[in-house]
Amino acid sequence: MDTPIQRTDLGLRRLETEATQLRQPRVRPHGAEDVSFKDMLAEAVAEVRNLQTEADNTIKKLVAGEITDVTEAMVAVEKADLAFQTMMTVRNKVVTAYEEIMRMQV
Repeated sequence: MDTPIQRTDLGLRRLETEATQLRQPRVRPHGAEDVSFKDMLAEAVAEVRNLQTEADNTIKKLVAGEITDVTEAMVAVEKADLAFQTMMTVRNKVVTAYEEIMRMQV
């Protein structure tokens, strides 16, 4: 039986998330078509853009009074922020790897 993950860092209310509610990594079945790095990167950027749009919409709803629970908006903003930070970290690693390859002697 999965034990709930408790998050009290939001300060407004205690959130419990079952381990089964967390997004599972995508596993390709054996023999599936290979996806290029470019396609994977484009998909990740699109997902970050979607999370940022979702956060913007949630904030607009909060300001308009459609949402009274501030934690919903905070969670959406934090998800978008974390996704963006992760994307920037990957970008920096790719740029560093590219620079290293360009410095190699042939």
